[in-house]
Amino acid sequence: MGEVMQANDAWIAEPLRELIAEGRDVGAFAADDVADAVNAILGAVMLGVLGRSMSGGGVGAAFRERLTDQIVRGVLA
Repeated sequence: MGEVMQANDAWIAEPLRELIAEGRDVGAFAADDVADAVNAILGAVMLGVLGRSMSGGGVGAAFRERLTDQIVRGVLA
């Protein structure tokens, strides 16, 4: 599991932290703590996809777009 978490941090979380920090710095995102914001975003994605999958729903393009829109609204300034 450690390798998976390291890969997640290197390939997903770190670039997202950089993006959120840059967005915060230009006033586009409201995030007091970038690491906490990224953890919340990743958790929301994981639970959204898992919940949808468990209910038998598909995770196609329309679902992904709605989920993305909902999550992004959570950090917009």
